[in-house]
Amino acid sequence: MVRAGAPDDPTVSTPTERLSRQLAFLTECDRLKGVRRTTYLHDGSRPENSAEHSWHLALMALLGGLPPGTDRSRVTALLLVHDLVEIHAGDTHFDATPEALARQADQEAQAARTLFGRLPADQAASLRGLWEEFEAQRTPDARYARALDALQPMLLTWGPGGRGCTDRHPELTAERLLALKRPRLEAYPDLWALAQQVVTDAVRAGLLPTAPVTAGMKLRLSP
Repeated sequence: MVRAGAPDDPTVSTPTERLSRQLAFLTECDRLKGVRRTTYLHDGSRPENSAEHSWHLALMALLGGLPPGTDRSRVTALLLVHDLVEIHAGDTHFDATPEALARQADQEAQAARTLFGRLPADQAASLRGLWEEFEAQRTPDARYARALDALQPMLLTWGPGGRGCTDRHPELTAERLLALKRPRLEAYPDLWALAQQVVTDAVRAGLLPTAPVTAGMKLRLSP
């Protein structure tokens, strides 16, 4: 973890201080385990936390086929870093309003300055660069990482054995879900086909409505 010598880093005077800053950052990052997401675990027992989400995404990147022009190690790094700012900014619902998303973006930018600023300058620049790359969505690696980020909650919620989320989000329909996911997934035919199959199977199982659920309505659950 300690890089031998960093004479060009004005923020670190000794290897011991460098290690101290790295450990402070790692300790702060442990708080990601306490950030609750709106997505529940696959068994429906509790909300997923953001650290679990990032780990699961990194595993998806490790196992999946890569589109041309992408690098597995960089995609994995982007996924491990992309949600660290939620330690200070929290998570937001994927169907949030534009105003809420704009507020979230401001909070995350401030969180990035605070969190990555704990590191020695060279590592702060490196990790913040990964976070900014993911947010900007200008590179093939970042766009593929974002596609996996869009797909993973679908697999937890409506994948084989999933419980759905109509009790928590009765307004969410199959059509609305696909419309929200299409911009991130359509460029990757295999991922987009999988997402559409997940939705089709969820509708057939009674886990995802094709029209909003209103008060007093109950979905038919397949045996």
